[in-house]
Amino acid sequence: MAARLGSKTKTVSTTAAAVTNTAARTATIVADAPTEEALATNPDASTAGEATPSKSSSNPIFQLVNYVKNSATNFKDGLMQMNTDHRRCNAIREKQTIFAKANDAIRPRGPKGLQTGGISYEEYDFLKKGLVDRNKLFLVGMVSVALPNYFVYYLWSFPDMMPTPFLKGKDMNEISRVRCHAVISTLLNIEKGARVAPWTAKLNPFGRKSTEKAMNRLGSFITLGCDTLEETGAAGSNGGKMILNKLKTQLYTSEPLTKQQRLLAGNIVPKPIMSGLTKAIGADPLNKGSSPFGIGVIKHVESVTLADEFLVDQNVDLNSINSALLEEACSARLIGSPGWSDEERKGALTSWLQETEITPREVTKDGDVHYNGNLARAALMCYNAVEGTRDSRADSSLLRVMYSGQKNQPILN
Repeated sequence: MAARLGSKTKTVSTTAAAVTNTAARTATIVADAPTEEALATNPDASTAGEATPSKSSSNPIFQLVNYVKNSATNFKDGLMQMNTDHRRCNAIREKQTIFAKANDAIRPRGPKGLQTGGISYEEYDFLKKGLVDRNKLFLVGMVSVALPNYFVYYLWSFPDMMPTPFLKGKDMNEISRVRCHAVISTLLNIEKGARVAPWTAKLNPFGRKSTEKAMNRLGSFITLGCDTLEETGAAGSNGGKMILNKLKTQLYTSEPLTKQQRLLAGNIVPKPIMSGLTKAIGADPLNKGSSPFGIGVIKHVESVTLADEFLVDQNVDLNSINSALLEEACSARLIGSPGWSDEERKGALTSWLQETEITPREVTKDGDVHYNGNLARAALMCYNAVEGTRDSRADSSLLRVMYSGQKNQPILN
């Protein structure tokens, strides 16, 4: 009898302890739950304490389901955004058409129609991106239909070929690093080309003189570059002006430009510089256009030329351009580094427009002088890339140390 009474007493005490623990957990949950006032101010507070197995769970099934769900959601949102962007592009084009009719003109189709006035620079840039996105979408559709088995490999090999709503932006620090490395590799290639003959020269025993001429041209280019960069005040916008002054006889000619001069081919610009400039331009995905293999220097220069003409013709106030768009405009011209302020970018862009568009128009207004704008812009892009590498705010720290030398000590000659 005593044993039975003792067992019942233990059972009652155990049940009471369990009830006490349950009540304590319930009180804790109630205390942590959001109040009505918190829900009124923050509707998302009701789900703040819920578990998120899709993010923290290591279960591969949860991860796979979450990946498929996010991919489908992002794809749907991207398509909706493209539809919204297309409607806005149509509205902007209609705005340009009305402006052209008011001035007794016709808005041309294609890229030339973008130069029609009546819109802001933000709308102009939006139209350009819309045109590139349509070309990318067409190319993606063609690859998916013609080469469905290789479509995944296409997206993996060329991730920048997706339209803007699906494109992941690139950090400015990463762009700066790629451009700094492109500058250094180009300088090394120029030095090597002036000192060492290419291996193809051995295959042609009769091309010795032409090889020596090519090496001498690179050597003279090295001397010109060193003299320019060592001049007093050859920094910032003043350095760009000095570069253009040294090239004045090639920029302004009394005879019409030849195809070779317009394409910067042959002996106009050395091949190592064109190759390095292509790498620096392609560091920013927004500069690549709709080509999966990147964009050439001439194509990019022509695109920048159209933008410069729009800014000057429409008398766009640079203060009206927002920070993100201003950074993209300067990146297209290889201007600046990640740490630049909006005022610095506006000043550099103003100087760019003055030297490449406004001043040449005044010089060539009589029609007797011909201006090689492709050469001027390519030369300034090269200078801007070097200047960005020398900038103390560039992301490549080792390259900055190389340019700055030892602290508190002069750089040895």
